[in-house]
Amino acid sequence: MHKAMTSILWWGGLVAAPLVLAGMELFHPAGFTNAPGMYAYLCTAQPFAPQHWALAYFGPHWWFTLHVIQLPLLGLVSVGLWLAMDGIETGAAAVFAWLSRIATFFFLIGYTALDSIGGVGLGRTMLNMEALNAAGKLDARQMEGAALLLDTNWVDPWIGGVGSVASLLGSWAVFASALCAAVALLLVRRAPWPALVLLVGFGWEIQVSHASPHGPLGFALLAVAATWIRLAGASRAPAIAPAAVAA
Repeated sequence: MHKAMTSILWWGGLVAAPLVLAGMELFHPAGFTNAPGMYAYLCTAQPFAPQHWALAYFGPHWWFTLHVIQLPLLGLVSVGLWLAMDGIETGAAAVFAWLSRIATFFFLIGYTALDSIGGVGLGRTMLNMEALNAAGKLDARQMEGAALLLDTNWVDPWIGGVGSVASLLGSWAVFASALCAAVALLLVRRAPWPALVLLVGFGWEIQVSHASPHGPLGFALLAVAATWIRLAGASRAPAIAPAAVAA
């Protein structure tokens, strides 16, 4: 039962969830903070524009939905990253394994905070503003004031969507998690080094941004790395088993 559950969580958290995220992040725009401004861009649907990278943006309903789906998927990724360190409990590898686990914990906290505030909360606020404006309960001047507040929150040093404590905590934590996990797996010779390079690449890309284009690339790298590591481990198992029995 434990083996089956471990396999399900591995494939679900490190392959399936990242692939879904990679596809979704193709429609997560970037580079709109300064021009035209966060609210001006996100409050309405947008066509593809090279400077914003997303294939398309479907409006505030999509911003809300994207981040609602993203939250549990990132939770699954965190479970998968933690699971990747399973059984590494001795020597220098154990130190890096625990550093990876700690970083994964902070990644989960940081991204949960970031997505809750700048994703789910922001999306619902924009939708509620639209509804109140349509009902005549917010006039144009009040809408401008509300938009100013949202734009201010977006660049807030603590909770903002870019460059804030919440944002940087999650971003650097996922890189640290991937890097330390790769070192731990290398030390115990549990994975081929090219797969570990891809794992570190995942961490770096998501550290830069989870929006397009870095998010799709990063999560795709994770899915490939995890598949490679899992299959490489399975192929080595028969060769290791006889020696273990003989011992």
